[in-house]
Order: sequence, then structure tokens, then C-alpha cells
Amino acid sequence: MADLIKTVTDKSQFQFILDNFFTKNPVYIKTSSGNLALQYLGYADGNVAFRVPLVKSLPDNVVVFTRYKTNNIYLSMKPIERNEDTFIFIPIKFQIISESRKEDRKLLGIEGGKSVIYTNNLISDYNIERSLSTTDKKVDKIKEVAEFELKKKFEHVRIVLIHEAKSDIRLKHVISTSLPIFMPNLNVDPEPGEEENYNFYVNTIYKGDISLSSRNRFISEITVPILYNKIIPYGYVQVNGTQPFSDGLFEVCRRMSIVIDQLLNKNKLIQPLEERFLISDLSKNGLGFVFREKRHIRNFQENCKIAFDILLPTQKKAVIGAIVRNISFMENGIIKVGCEIFYMDDTSRANYDEFIDKG
Repeated sequence: MADLIKTVTDKSQFQFILDNFFTKNPVYIKTSSGNLALQYLGYADGNVAFRVPLVKSLPDNVVVFTRYKTNNIYLSMKPIERNEDTFIFIPIKFQIISESRKEDRKLLGIEGGKSVIYTNNLISDYNIERSLSTTDKKVDKIKEVAEFELKKKFEHVRIVLIHEAKSDIRLKHVISTSLPIFMPNLNVDPEPGEEENYNFYVNTIYKGDISLSSRNRFISEITVPILYNKIIPYGYVQVNGTQPFSDGLFEVCRRMSIVIDQLLNKNKLIQPLEERFLISDLSKNGLGFVFREKRHIRNFQENCKIAFDILLPTQKKAVIGAIVRNISFMENGIIKVGCEIFYMDDTSRANYDEFIDKG
């Protein structure tokens, strides 16, 4: 969290800030496709010049930013002139956000026998959605088998996957939280500590589901997320009943969600990318990987979830789930994807931390 935000509008300080922080550090402009690297050229007569490659026009209000130690420095400005890839701007204000960096990143070399790590079997939630949408008939057959088995125990069964109903209330819940819903009996008050979950379900999930609320006969629900390799949520199994549900029935649904994922993978209806990406830096809670071919950008967007594994220089493996936090276009044509790690099993975490701690 930011400790201090300082706004600078005094033009007498502009050149000092630009020359000291924008000259030697990477500078970026945020675009719809990600962060694009640009080059600070100089400041004179109240105007500032940047070289902005690959861009023909800019909006009326532009924000560029750089980082120096624990400071994020943002510059707001208006474009007034362009000559090929050189743009002239009127600087409006700086915002300097000082924050405590959580950790240091370990940089990985790519030459001279230094550590080289690649992603393997990488897949994003976008890849999963696209794979399922192009094989929907085969997917439906697997769903039909699962529904048939569940209907032997439950009165109301529903299986929804990410390519079918993006606006679905339950789908939004499981994709954003990866958490199940367990309402064993709506006719009794919730257990202590479960009041918030109960109220969320009744006021958001139940009321928003006309197929349930219009019938007024179901008093119990289990919804469990379907997870790709226990990492990326991409659907759910939902059951409802007119009688209370037990913990044992919850376990039945959980196991079925695992079986569905296994069947989709076994039948190659969900397939990871064949490409491997070079890891550029890593820390205990985050990492970055790079590539040159722009076609790979379509697989990623900010806040999407990805899963992959890496073989560490220690010859040990780590399976990782991560959230894409930023996509940057570097000066040399390299595209960098920065990620925050949200999942590792115990063995992967031990192997990963062992490598990080070696320094």
C-alpha cells in the first residue's frame, strides 16, 4: 500500500524531476494492449519531448510513468506536436507515490551459463475458454455423463463452463474467488461466522436465480468450482435439493468437479500452449517472463489467471498459478508479462523457495 503521494505542479521543479528520474530509468506509457516503453529526449521552454515508437497518435491526456527505488513517478501531459516518432508535450503535473517494495526480484541471466528457466505447459483462462468454445459438442457429452451420475443423488443439477455464460452470477463468484458455495439448509439460521456467506447467497445468488427463487421449494445448495489442475477456475457444478445437504454430499460434488476437469484434459479439450517463455526475473511472490512475437499477446490480459510449471536449475519442478498484473512493451521489441503468484502446492513452494533463497 502507498505510504505517501506527492503532487508537483511547480514548473521550476519539472526539469530536475525529468533529468534525474526519467533519463536513466525505463519509462512507459499505458495503452489498451499493455505498457509501451518510450524514451525521454529532453525538456526545454516548458515542453518535454519523448520518442514513442509504434504509435501514430495519442489522446489529449497522456500519463507516462517510471520507477526509481521505492517511488512510482507519474507525469500527466498534453501532446502538442509530432515529428515521426518524436512527440512534444506540455507537462501538467507529476505524482510521486512512495511505497514499500515487498521484496526484491532475482534477475535471471540468459547467457554465459547463468540460470535459464522457461515456462512449460502454460495456459490462461482465455485459452481455456477458447478451447472449450471450439469443442463444445464433445464438451457437452462429458457434461451429460456427469449430470447423469449426479442426478442419481440430487433433484436439481447444473454444470456451467466459462464459455457458456459469462454473466452468470455463480460463474462470476467462482472465477473471482475459487470458493465453493455450501448452503446445507436455508430453513435454519447460519452457523456463527457464516452469516456473511449466508446473506451473500440469499441476497445475490438465490434472488438472482429465477429458476430457483420462483419455485420456492429448494432449501439447500452446493456449488463447487471446476479448476484446471486445481489452479484456474473455469466453471462449476451446482446441485439443489428440497432436503438438507450433508458434508458427504458436498464431497460427492467436489469429486465430480475433479473428474470433469480430468476428462476434459484427458480428451485434449483443454490444451496448454506449446510455446515456452523465458523467465526474466522472479521472487517469492512474483515473476516475469518475456517473448518477442506479438501474436502471443492475445493469450494474456491484465488480471487474467495463468498456470504453468517450471524446471528450476536445481532440477526440481514447481507448478505455479499466477495473475497477470502488467504487460510491458520494451524498447528492444521484447514484450514482458509481470505476474503475481497465487498458488503453489507444498512441494512446489519448497522447491521454489530453495532456489530463491540461494541468492
